[in-house]
Amino acid sequence: MPEGDLAEKIPIHGDEEAVVNLTALIKKVKDLPPMPAIVMKAMEMSLDPNTSVRNLQMVISQDQALSAIILRIVNSAMYALRAEVSTVSHAVAVLGIETVRSVIMAASVEQVFQGANSLGTKLLTEHSWGTALAARSIARRVGYKNVEEALISGLMHDIGKPVMVQNLRDPYNEILNEVYNGNSSFHQLEISTFGFSHAHVGALLARKWNFPPQLAEAVGYHHNPISAPEYKQLACIVNLANLLMIHLGIGFEKDKNLLLDKQPAAAHLNLSGSLLKDLTAEVQMTIKNTSALRG
Repeated sequence: MPEGDLAEKIPIHGDEEAVVNLTALIKKVKDLPPMPAIVMKAMEMSLDPNTSVRNLQMVISQDQALSAIILRIVNSAMYALRAEVSTVSHAVAVLGIETVRSVIMAASVEQVFQGANSLGTKLLTEHSWGTALAARSIARRVGYKNVEEALISGLMHDIGKPVMVQNLRDPYNEILNEVYNGNSSFHQLEISTFGFSHAHVGALLARKWNFPPQLAEAVGYHHNPISAPEYKQLACIVNLANLLMIHLGIGFEKDKNLLLDKQPAAAHLNLSGSLLKDLTAEVQMTIKNTSALRG
């Protein structure tokens, strides 16, 4: 699905001006950051069934920043390895190409967050990592077919925010302050200010980077997952993981009174109050033990 088509299919709440603003965003898609060349090459190789592990190791090792991020992610509690992994070759050998593909995606997302250079970068990053871990736990609980896919979708769900920080700095910093002070949500303020939200930007970026369509849809629909046309279960997983972080107060938005069991995504996933309580405790423990959140 082309980038513009995906963005146009994501519902927005606004008037004709909102549509005009969204159209302008789509025209500016060329200004969204491209995936670094080495990361793109590694991603392409990881998708090729004929790629040798050795060749993938060699390509990844050409980028010191990517190598460092991969090693840190691999050694975080997210993968709970028994011994420290000190080389890219060891990482690929231990994790396998499919999991390394997820780590490459995670590294590329993290580079965009770091590039935002905002005072709020730490909070945005912590929220995204927490959502990723929560999405993985929820995916396991509901029997989703690809747990790694849920984790990466959770990590990517707010990737549009640092892009908006970079390109719309002054008005977006005002939004950061308003949300931090508890006056409103990102989604509401973005729609009222720009006529589009970080979900639209994130979906466009995911398609620009040629990430799988289910990831792009989950990112684009994480605020209205029941409307997702093809990958509703994944969108609901990401939505619920995001709301769980808000409930726990991880990131800018905080609402300890948010009732997870009353959310449409919880109903779609058949998660009751008792199951959600267990999930919340599990995610809290995982976050506490995950060093990636302390980076």
